[in-house]
Amino acid sequence: MKAVALLLVAGLVIPAASCDRAPTAARNGTPAAGSIRKTGTANASVVAAVRLSSGYTLGVVASNNGSSVTTGTAVAYSATGGVAFSVAINCISKSGGLAKLSGTVNKSSDATIVGDDAFFEVQDGTPDMANTINLASSGTGPTCQDSPEYDLATISSGTVIVN
Repeated sequence: MKAVALLLVAGLVIPAASCDRAPTAARNGTPAAGSIRKTGTANASVVAAVRLSSGYTLGVVASNNGSSVTTGTAVAYSATGGVAFSVAINCISKSGGLAKLSGTVNKSSDATIVGDDAFFEVQDGTPDMANTINLASSGTGPTCQDSPEYDLATISSGTVIVN
């Protein structure tokens, strides 16, 4: 009886001891001021890797938590302009399969756009659609909640997932 009880306890302790919890805070400390915004749709996420027929490519990984705190990154390459850049996403607004995103250009092969406001849309549907990232001078562009509707283009390859 004692041996059975010890085996039962050991069976319960091992899974509990090996439980790997996800971190509850960022490992690198608090993000820079302005890099996280409490706006948008709670518990929304966007993952996309697309190529438009124009040759424009876009990659996005972004999410809002239950308190609508948004984090994420978009990377883009404009074939027509020969510019590669990344955007720190700070706002996601989701309605069905459509997601509007906004943020700030944080790196670019064109130094003149670093710091600009960036805003765009993606749609998870049949077919998946996206538009190119629009830019505006810092502080003048819309957020994901007040951005206009865009002309979305059917992607030529890739996928969009909006949850």
